[in-house]
Amino acid sequence: MDEIKKVIPHLCENNASVLLYGEKGTGKSYIASIVHQKKGGNAQNFFEINCKSFSTLKNAEVLDGAKTWFIGENNSYATLFLNCVDKMSLDLQQPVLAFISECARLGKNLKVISSTEENIETKIAAGEFIEPLYYKINSVIINVQPLRQRKDEIPVLLEFYRKLYCKQTGFNFTAFSESAVNLLQNYFFAGNIDELKNLVQHAFIVGEPPLLKASDFMLAGTSASSPSDLSLTDKSLKTALDSFKKEYVTQILEENGWNQTKTAKILGIQRTYVIRLINELHIQKK
Repeated sequence: MDEIKKVIPHLCENNASVLLYGEKGTGKSYIASIVHQKKGGNAQNFFEINCKSFSTLKNAEVLDGAKTWFIGENNSYATLFLNCVDKMSLDLQQPVLAFISECARLGKNLKVISSTEENIETKIAAGEFIEPLYYKINSVIINVQPLRQRKDEIPVLLEFYRKLYCKQTGFNFTAFSESAVNLLQNYFFAGNIDELKNLVQHAFIVGEPPLLKASDFMLAGTSASSPSDLSLTDKSLKTALDSFKKEYVTQILEENGWNQTKTAKILGIQRTYVIRLINELHIQKK
């Protein structure tokens, strides 16, 4: 991430497109927002198309908003952020390509930043992504490493979320215990920063001020401390992750009286996704 921070000023010097490649929750959206802010942008000229969204209409409205921004002689700066561009539907790809091409032809001050969790070239080979759009969005490709490869950032992130949740909840947690920090720095973090955020949120609920202790985290249990603790016949990573998710989601549901709305808020996901996890993982009320 330090290397990426060094590159950001250079990304702001021009309108070369940027493709951020990395796992879910690694901070790609954060990087996009930083580049936008460094170029002098604000909320009004940051147009994000969430390509994972089921609403193509909403995404089309965002694209229309970007088009409106550049109507006439307006050449003010704007960013078009294609979040999870690998998930963009084919019916939206052509209009996006046409818009980017037109802005380039007219010399409009548009910065296109995209994020992806998958190899787009594989999508092209499968006929799920149009090649001309790919070449428009990948002038600069940045690989955003997973959190488990950026362990030195974990204490900084923990402190950030501690202050954030102290402000939001009014709880007076002053620090993390040394054992808690050591535990988290040696954790795999399959869910990256999103998972760290959820774990701190959970610790705020079960912990007692002033210290956030190792025992306040789900990792302290046998289900999350290390992969070797999982007594599973199927040793695949997917099975291990599903096992952890099932136990973790079940615990949060139980702590909230099986209220799906409260559970979704704590987990930082949509209620519909909680329902989907309950069905997919065969979670049952005891």
